[in-house]
Amino acid sequence: MLIARFSALGDIVMMQPVVTALRTTYGEDAVVDLVCIDRCREAAHLLSGIDRVHSVERGTGEVLKALRERHYDYLLDLHGTVRSRSLARSLDVLTFSVDKQAWSRWRLIRGWRSAPVPSFIDRCLDVLRPFGVEPPAPESWGVQAWGSLKASSETETSGGADAADLVVSLGSSHPGKHLSNAVVDAALRAAQSMNARVVLVGGEAERARAEAFASLHAHVTSAAGRWDLAQTTHAISLAKAVVTGDTVTMHLAAATGRPTAAVWGCTRPSLGLAGWHGHPQSIDVLPDVAAPHTPCSKHGATCKHTRSQDPFHPDRCGQQVSPAEVTSWLERVLA
Repeated sequence: MLIARFSALGDIVMMQPVVTALRTTYGEDAVVDLVCIDRCREAAHLLSGIDRVHSVERGTGEVLKALRERHYDYLLDLHGTVRSRSLARSLDVLTFSVDKQAWSRWRLIRGWRSAPVPSFIDRCLDVLRPFGVEPPAPESWGVQAWGSLKASSETETSGGADAADLVVSLGSSHPGKHLSNAVVDAALRAAQSMNARVVLVGGEAERARAEAFASLHAHVTSAAGRWDLAQTTHAISLAKAVVTGDTVTMHLAAATGRPTAAVWGCTRPSLGLAGWHGHPQSIDVLPDVAAPHTPCSKHGATCKHTRSQDPFHPDRCGQQVSPAEVTSWLERVLA
């Protein structure tokens, strides 16, 4: 069986419950491969239960020969794009596709729908029902529901993962998903008041900002731009709490069963991409704007309240989140 999910990092991580469900039903003898784009290989290699990861830079023709040699019986199209549909035609195998709920999500963004879209992971698991695969119990959470990700323990540095009570993820590739400076500062001060150590994580783009925060607080370490996803996953799995935007770290925290404050900006949980089967103490923190459940865009690239591309523009949704809500949550979870 081949799973087609080409991007993005968080969406690739959300394939873990699918793989876990397949392995639970069919065991280790089944062939379960994944095809993704090159820049997402790092996330794909976190998935346990995958036999082989195939990656493409531009098009599926790059790996078509290798895929045909695997003689798959089925293709799970969990992306629903031109690329994945082209792959289905090229492989000529029985294909099962996820319901993208594109019309429902578009109506949410336009404000013409109020009911949330079903979880993306639940929709992916629905694709497996013809195979006799059952979803995890509704009351399960964390590893019990997700299965285990592959994490790296190579983070035991001075002030690193083993010393961190709180992991704070600063940003995303989209401007509508960044944590505001006010929220980050409130989280750091709350941790300091409880003698909790903090590690800041993110990509190279967040390195300078993370180091600036760390320079102001002795209890804060910056790992942004230094740790890969496997190291970040390890740090999250050891933390008492995680504060993050709508990005891959939110899904890593749900998968590892860590209490999480998911701070939402221009995207919203109603789009169906919130943390799935997360820790019971996890919360969603929404911006204080008109129609707080209405997303501005699918991916957080645009904001209804400003045309500025500045992630920290004062009118952007992410800047309207109450730091006090994050602080009060941390005081409960870190106590």
